[in-house]
Amino acid sequence: MKGHVVHSLKTRLSIRVFLGMLVLSAAIVLGAYILTFEGAEQDARQQTGELLDAMEYSAAIALYASDARIADDVVRGVLRGSFVASVRLANDTGLDVKLAKAPDAPNQPIIARALKSPFDNNETLGQLQVALHPPAIHQRAAASARNMALALGGIVFFPTLLFWVAISRLVTTPLLKLSAQLAAIKPGDQQCLSLSGDRQDELAGLTQDINALLSAVSVSMRKERRLRQHVEALEKQYEAIFTQASTGILLLNPDGQCLIANPAVSLLFEDWRHAVDSVFSLLPNWEVQLFSEPDEFRALLVQAALTQIPQAMDLRLQRQNDEVREWMHLLVSCYPHPEHKLVAECLFIDISQRKQQEDEAVFQSHHDILTQLLNRRGLEARLNLNYAARENDTLSLLLLDLDRFKQINDRWGHLAGDRVLIEVAKRMKNLVRGADLLTRLGGDEFLICLRRSRSEPALHQFLLRLIESISADIEIEATARDYVGASIGVVEYPRDGTDLVSLLHKADIALYEVKRLGRNGYCLYGDCGLSPVIIAREDTAE
Repeated sequence: MKGHVVHSLKTRLSIRVFLGMLVLSAAIVLGAYILTFEGAEQDARQQTGELLDAMEYSAAIALYASDARIADDVVRGVLRGSFVASVRLANDTGLDVKLAKAPDAPNQPIIARALKSPFDNNETLGQLQVALHPPAIHQRAAASARNMALALGGIVFFPTLLFWVAISRLVTTPLLKLSAQLAAIKPGDQQCLSLSGDRQDELAGLTQDINALLSAVSVSMRKERRLRQHVEALEKQYEAIFTQASTGILLLNPDGQCLIANPAVSLLFEDWRHAVDSVFSLLPNWEVQLFSEPDEFRALLVQAALTQIPQAMDLRLQRQNDEVREWMHLLVSCYPHPEHKLVAECLFIDISQRKQQEDEAVFQSHHDILTQLLNRRGLEARLNLNYAARENDTLSLLLLDLDRFKQINDRWGHLAGDRVLIEVAKRMKNLVRGADLLTRLGGDEFLICLRRSRSEPALHQFLLRLIESISADIEIEATARDYVGASIGVVEYPRDGTDLVSLLHKADIALYEVKRLGRNGYCLYGDCGLSPVIIAREDTAE
């Protein structure tokens, strides 16, 4: 194809040279014709004028003598001129001789001579008129122009032909050879062009430049080949990382629609086949199916887009089965994209185990290891007196201490004492509501916080049931049973105090009033003083 193009260029060069020669020849011929025609007309006038000069004296004699015969000879002599169409010789005395060899034509050139007397130069005898013959002039001009055109055409054609041959041999043919060599070279083969002969002209410089370019292209292609192989290897690595990573990777457009997601994201859905549009795409509103709180995820996206700063959050998934992941740490980064104004990159990191460990650590730090009840720290974390004050809520705090617990430890051992504490905790759990707080403060001392306090009669009924439940026999061993009692001090929030320390202090005062009066009872701390109620007396000291 390239050789054909170069060959057509050669053909077009030849045609253009030939056309240029024709145009130049035509211009030269036209110019020569115009000049020759003007010259021929001038020559015709000049020749006719010379003829008139020769016949002027004879014509003057003929007019002076009024001799018609001489006048006719003069007219016939002038009419023999090559460019003369008609001749007229006339005077004022009646002599008028006219002869023509061609009819008169409009705009016909006329040459007129006033004839003087041979004897008196001041006397005018008549006039000799000669009408020129344009066809004869044109024929002479055309012949001269044709001859001039042939001569000039030959002068133009042969140098042009020589010029074209020289261009073809010196430029076109070497270019065709170079083009053929260049077409046969395969990129990257390290081949080069060569010229025949020892040339030091522009074509040699062009050949050297092309060879340098071919060498640079070969080097660039080798580098590009190595780079492409490197890129392909990286693409395979990144594809493997993207598809096999346990971390979920998700790309979103500004409207929150999924552009691409790796399989790890798909597996987060409980029924991923109904949430995944294709291998790497999610269905619309996928976040509603994935997160327990999708609005928090949307707010995180908006914050990341507005601030252009990576945002992170721990989000809970919809599924909460033991066999699947439950918590995800989500990292969102927004950045410009060539095809979109802004894209959001989301990384899903499984933190279920960490959350479980954190929850276990929080549970252990807030709960008693033996009874699994809240401890003092857990009570302080859960009991929000400020919130209760804002809500105008009332609370009943029951400080409880077990009676005869020391006898159990002394008689049956500390393991039996632990079993008693566990059993008492179970019995109290069965009596309190879900909103109430049950705390082991330490040893055999417990605290019950009753939210939304009951009426005083209902509170007395609860205390009686509580003491009755705790005082029931407890199985110590397979064949041994024993029992404990309970001394309870009761205070009301906010009537008896607005902070936990003062409330516990007053509850402790009420509790020890029960201890002082015989144990196994309860005492209410109020504005009217202590109001103890003893259920039964224990004769055995603790």
